[in-house]
Amino acid sequence: MGIIRSIAKNILAVMIGNIFDTLLNLIISISLAKYFGQNGFGKVSFLATFFFFLGSMDNQWIRPILVRQISRSEENSARIIGNGLIIKGLISILAIILFWIVIWSVHPSSEIVILSFFTSIGLLMASVISSYETVFQAKLKMGYFVSFSLGGKLLTLAFIYIIAQLKGNLFHFYLLSLIPGVILLLQIKHYSDKIIKLKFTLDFELWRMIFKESWPLGLTALFIFIYHRLDQIILFRLQGPNIAGLYSASTRLTETFTIVPVALMASLLPLMSESYQVSLDNFKKMYELAFKYLLVFIIPVAVGLTIFSDQATIVFYGKEFLPSSLATRILIWAEVFVFVGIVNNTILISSNKQKIDPVFTGTSAAVNIVLNVILIPKYSFIGAAIASLISYAVGPVMGYFIPSTTAYSRSMLIFSLRPLLASLLMAYCISCMHNYFLASIFISPLIYFSALYFLRGITVEDIGIIKSIALGKNHK
Repeated sequence: MGIIRSIAKNILAVMIGNIFDTLLNLIISISLAKYFGQNGFGKVSFLATFFFFLGSMDNQWIRPILVRQISRSEENSARIIGNGLIIKGLISILAIILFWIVIWSVHPSSEIVILSFFTSIGLLMASVISSYETVFQAKLKMGYFVSFSLGGKLLTLAFIYIIAQLKGNLFHFYLLSLIPGVILLLQIKHYSDKIIKLKFTLDFELWRMIFKESWPLGLTALFIFIYHRLDQIILFRLQGPNIAGLYSASTRLTETFTIVPVALMASLLPLMSESYQVSLDNFKKMYELAFKYLLVFIIPVAVGLTIFSDQATIVFYGKEFLPSSLATRILIWAEVFVFVGIVNNTILISSNKQKIDPVFTGTSAAVNIVLNVILIPKYSFIGAAIASLISYAVGPVMGYFIPSTTAYSRSMLIFSLRPLLASLLMAYCISCMHNYFLASIFISPLIYFSALYFLRGITVEDIGIIKSIALGKNHK
């Protein structure tokens, strides 16, 4: 199966590297939470929301169109990427302006203002770095980028350890955290020049085409930021860094799993864009497999974390953050809808239907704003978690009632049923193991996959496909 071989070649480096990258990010978050406590972690998480905004704008707005165009016009890739980098540089400036508008709106302390200056520098470097990432993604060389990024995260961890040993503060952390960014930027600039010599000749006709095709994605990115991070800004403004820190602990833990669909769909986007023009059967096969395998993964995780949320919170963050465990139970189910939403987004981009996406994300953002305004003052961060769950679910549910996306939502629903049944059986078997958290981590997958195989949620063919991907071979 040629498609499986192509997927394997594109996904292995990204998936493995990004899994380690995500684990390191989680370790960094845990280290910061344990050392700086709820208050300090709340401040760090508040400022980090704008890195999420910049990353969302980059990943959702310009980059998908660039990758799609390059996959269809390889000979013009140097010109396309060069102009894309210029465009994203201008967008980063607008993002930093927005960052300072929000900072002043929360009536910041002098400490937050000082830390925000360091954050601005970090945002600018992150924008340039993500721009060069397009080169590696388009040329299927993401293994290089991921390895450089991992080195930067390891250096950040080393600095956190040094700060803890020397009894440093947030100022020292933000100052030292700029060093890995500078090193990473120099590395990727050097190696990207070896991969392709970019052409920075301004092509305003290309700009017109990019903005014409990508404006729906820009709106989508803005809406995604609203319903993913507005709650943290409101919590910080109304209830202070301690409450924001508790909520951030839950979001960091649950959002760790998002790297799985992001890595998978980043690898599938060029292939699906090409298949949509060449073979609709292959196109359908790819998005069905994406729904199937991602739901097979996330649904049992959601069920398991619902049962063992208290134990997981204590293991990762300590008893100080135990009040956040209820929010974790809610947010992990929101993550299920994040998974299918990422698949839907990739389907729409690769099939030239990205203009529909703002309808879903805009409705979700509107619902999120209304619910946050109503629920946060009364229920604090638990209300924010409920608002997230409901608003994340809006888009995938809406898709079922729109004719052009009904087929995708139907696939989502069909491929969720067997994993859900198998997960409920798993939950029944391990529900009495609250005092054996570590043991349940090993027992649960055995129960789940046995039940899933019995329910034909996975087949012999699926096992062969998974082996093919793991070994990078063709599946017959």
